[in-house]
Amino acid sequence: MKVRILLVASLLLVMTFLLVSPALAGGWAVITLDELPGEIVAGQPLEIGFTVRQHGVTPVDGLTPTIHARQAGVTLMEQAKAQGETGHYIATLTFPQAGEWTWSIQAFTGNQPMPPLSVIAAPAIAQSKTKASAPVNFSLLAGTLGVAGLVAGAFVAFRRKARWAIALLVLGLVLGAGSIASAAEQPGAKSEAQSVAEDASVSQVEAGRRLFIAKGCMVCHSHSETNGIREIAVDMGPNLTNIKASPEYLRMWLKDPLSVKSTAQMPVLGLSEAEIESLIAFINAD
Repeated sequence: MKVRILLVASLLLVMTFLLVSPALAGGWAVITLDELPGEIVAGQPLEIGFTVRQHGVTPVDGLTPTIHARQAGVTLMEQAKAQGETGHYIATLTFPQAGEWTWSIQAFTGNQPMPPLSVIAAPAIAQSKTKASAPVNFSLLAGTLGVAGLVAGAFVAFRRKARWAIALLVLGLVLGAGSIASAAEQPGAKSEAQSVAEDASVSQVEAGRRLFIAKGCMVCHSHSETNGIREIAVDMGPNLTNIKASPEYLRMWLKDPLSVKSTAQMPVLGLSEAEIESLIAFINAD
């Protein structure tokens, strides 16, 4: 009986080791998106770039990452290809319909969710309507006709050697140029795509939350605002849920961790100034 129990225990121990060993021996990685996608239009290709880092530090080459996107029963799957520096990959997605899409990137042995993408309808029809219904710029038309008429009249008078010809010509040019300049200053109608982009603007804190997900921060750092969606949780770094720090200190960490701590395992992510400020706003948010 004891021998049987010992064998079962040994078998369970081996199985546990086999399941856990990938995570301990290099079976997890962090995916860092190059940047959050801007305006996304249905039917138009969107290029997505990202870097895969083993243990969140070392770029990994030779992988075949796959992007999965879903919306209203429609599923997209696109395989990324290595391009650029070691560990960097590029994929091109074309979303067939507008709406909010959930998506993730699967690389190495894990699947990392990304912030939802808002896809707008193709604006081609809206643009054509805008052009067709654009109001006539009467100031520009009047100015152009005024210049043409006065120049023609002054030319005739000048040929007849009338002394007032030159004065009339100068006056016409001045008045016409003023009308044309005034017309040029009038703002044009906004396209539907521009209006949608403005309406889709988000707060700096929300932008920071999305970057916290897209840059892979949530894999190594626990945070109550992102823990619900992460599938890989390593928590090598501190829990950032209730941490508040000076912007200067966080700015140094986010720009170059090794300049703050020589033994830091956090890599240099190449964040832009705007991205750093958004992440600071998110980390320090109440």
